Amino acid sequence: MIHPNAFWIVLILFVGYGANAQEAKERLVILADMGNEPDEEQQIAHMLMYANEFDLEGLIAVSGKFLHSGHRLPERRTLYPQLFHQIIDGYAGVYDNLRQHAEGYPPPHSLRSIVAAGHVGYGVAAVGKGKGNEGSRLLIDIFQKEDERPMYVVVNAGSNTLAQALIDFEATHSEEELRTLLDKLIVFENGAQDDAGAWICARYPGIRWMRSNYQTYAYGGPAWGWGNSDTTHRGPYTWAPYEFSATGQHQWALKHIKNHGTLGMVYPMRQTHSGKLVFIEGGGTIPWLGLVHRGLSDITKPSWGGWSGRFSEQPKKNIYSRHESVEADERTYGDFAVFTEASDRWKDAATDSIYDNIYVPVWRWRQAYFDDFQCRMDWCVASYSEANHPPVAAINGDNSEKIHFWSATPGEEISLDGTASSDPDGDALRYHWWVYREPSTYQGDGVRVEGANTATPTIRISESTSGTIHLIFELADTNAIAPLRDYRRLIIQVN
Repeated sequence: MIHPNAFWIVLILFVGYGANAQEAKERLVILADMGNEPDEEQQIAHMLMYANEFDLEGLIAVSGKFLHSGHRLPERRTLYPQLFHQIIDGYAGVYDNLRQHAEGYPPPHSLRSIVAAGHVGYGVAAVGKGKGNEGSRLLIDIFQKEDERPMYVVVNAGSNTLAQALIDFEATHSEEELRTLLDKLIVFENGAQDDAGAWICARYPGIRWMRSNYQTYAYGGPAWGWGNSDTTHRGPYTWAPYEFSATGQHQWALKHIKNHGTLGMVYPMRQTHSGKLVFIEGGGTIPWLGLVHRGLSDITKPSWGGWSGRFSEQPKKNIYSRHESVEADERTYGDFAVFTEASDRWKDAATDSIYDNIYVPVWRWRQAYFDDFQCRMDWCVASYSEANHPPVAAINGDNSEKIHFWSATPGEEISLDGTASSDPDGDALRYHWWVYREPSTYQGDGVRVEGANTATPTIRISESTSGTIHLIFELADTNAIAPLRDYRRLIIQVN
């Protein structure tokens, strides 16, 4: 077991990680309770549309609160890794067409080689010496790769297969090797669906763990927002002209997702056992979605925000699962710390609606990621000339996909130039520069952006300002299919 003081050592490493770490593709492993309900299949089919944006190293079927060997329903007492293969079969049918539109899509056979099954038993009770399985052994193989990039593990159910891999790795490696592993490991836990997450964080306090009890459900939800008569509880309406409901979301998906080749065909409708349609994609999309725009967000800086939501700047103590039965077990493992969700305040310019709650760090990007998914699905069936492709943002002639860092002094004016931005389809471009207030730390009168909707804005910093300013450059094309966006984040340190 790692000494508790290691937590603070690793936190320092986390905060001080290299400024351009986000330029390289991220390593991604997904643990999911495939077969629990159709949202897992929706999430994985969606993810494969973006498989050129990261290095996918594992697809592991796991148990959780709703799918485990002790469940009262027989069909929920087993794991379903074969569902990964069914979705990969759909991907294989459109693979050649996808390659016309972007480089980097992995061949189907390589995806099939990283599918495994983890623990079928529930939680920590299923973990222990000699209980390794196909999924935990695949994780250990990934741990042992000679690759200095962080490992991003998305847990879309229970964490006990990850727990098994960690204790088996600890048993066969030195404390230094374990510490090196924990330095590279970043976990996004969706919904805390078993007690193993808290157990891991208590046993290995150096681990970097993001726990999302709420924002993870904000892709098309959350479900409880739809029972409120105040429509601001549902988030922005981004699937027009279909009705502002879960049914409308599925009508949008039928038009833009389902009828787009063999991959669209394996994208199921999400229905309850009674046949009621529920908001699309559940909670498993948001965790990986932030890997798409490396010029906007960095997984090593969860407080900066992006398409995966926004988290606290520092870990917080004893943030329990929202599931009461899971929380009861978590309280028996002692203190633990995780990065927890933060709130934003945002005005939706499309409707002038003001949102101010814990879901806003995801909702503010909803129009962008709905449009993006729609356009990408065309890549499955359309030729290059018939589809839309994202523009490429450039700042002062630099179009590399990275986060920019600037130094400034109080009272300074900064002139920026986005005219080198381009669009591969020749579409006209729209420019928008805005200050993301929540991750910024500036004090004083702050900052004004003049020419915010032009290619050449001027940033005016007041005489009384100090701290950091997070400036977002949002570039959009004007394609008739739907607009696509690219982003660059500029972090201005005012000394």
